[in-house]
Amino acid sequence: MHNQSIDKTVPPIEPLNDTWGGKKDAGSWGVTPSFDFTNLSIQSVNTWYVNSLMETLNAFSDLARVWSVFFYPSPESEIKRVVLEWKPGDSYEKYLKKVLEAIGEYSAAIEGLEMEVDLLVFVRTQESPNQPVRAWVRNLGNLVIWGGLEYGRPYLFFSINHTLFYSFSYPLGEDNSELYSLNQPLLENALRRWEERFGPISEVEGLKGIYEYGFLPEEKWNTKSTN
Repeated sequence: MHNQSIDKTVPPIEPLNDTWGGKKDAGSWGVTPSFDFTNLSIQSVNTWYVNSLMETLNAFSDLARVWSVFFYPSPESEIKRVVLEWKPGDSYEKYLKKVLEAIGEYSAAIEGLEMEVDLLVFVRTQESPNQPVRAWVRNLGNLVIWGGLEYGRPYLFFSINHTLFYSFSYPLGEDNSELYSLNQPLLENALRRWEERFGPISEVEGLKGIYEYGFLPEEKWNTKSTN
């Protein structure tokens, strides 16, 4: 299921926010798979969530690991929501197995599943302020899966709230071209693999220069339609 060469058990590091930083609604990418929930049983709906979660994590396996999973039924349901968190050092495979079992055994039809993810990206640190290192960093993105008996057609999206994949930062316009050149290919690869599994990326919103597979370099902003 996962790239075995990547250690998903090591703790996240504290990066330097030097040439990049937080930016609300920096980017989001959405897909709308063709799937009909009409007349499905609770088990069938939740099996779809199990499969969609596995396919999503496979697509993002070289970029993201999930550390918090939150899923819930329709607002009318009295069944409690479930939150499952992973702690660095614990077995990541056992955690995912626990998550998948909890989804499969849930007694109500799930209508939404949200994941907080760590990203395996290039950043600078206090120990390496001049040479970027690739490491797990927390609070950089989330993945969401929606769909069910009442919600209707499924929708999946990935969103970020920072400029790590962008050529410069806000609000000072700091040059982030070095980290951009290292990280943008990682994002593009994940989004392309995700698209292969679920269909075309149909919704893109964010900073100028955003496109279906991440962010274009500034010199190409006027050569491709962007949001």
